[in-house]
Amino acid sequence: MLWIEKKRPLSVILTLLIAIEIFWISSLPGTKGQTEIPFVAVTYHLCVFFLFGFFLFFSFKGKNEPSGKHFIFSILFSLAYAISDELHQSFVPLRDASSGDILTDFIGMGFSIIVAFLMSKKSNRQA
Repeated sequence: MLWIEKKRPLSVILTLLIAIEIFWISSLPGTKGQTEIPFVAVTYHLCVFFLFGFFLFFSFKGKNEPSGKHFIFSILFSLAYAISDELHQSFVPLRDASSGDILTDFIGMGFSIIVAFLMSKKSNRQA
């Protein structure tokens, strides 16, 4: 069993902290004439949703055997959070919602949930 599976409260806390950080960053107003460096924004979205999806998966799974239910619920919940984040951002001055950001978020979270699921499966087979 992986150490993260034994420490479910830590996964829950990290998931919540990352969700709060995402909300806070999305709440920051844009600036006029803002020139966003695309690589930085894409990297941020990939990384933050990678971490969100990873810890969310272990928050749902805990010490249980990994199942398709944990996988699907983690994907759906992460995707719902990404969509709600973009909707929230559309109400922030000089910011807007972006389907491209949702796609980037989905790639980050999807990859991390697949990694977490496979790590957990392998760990449980070896135990």
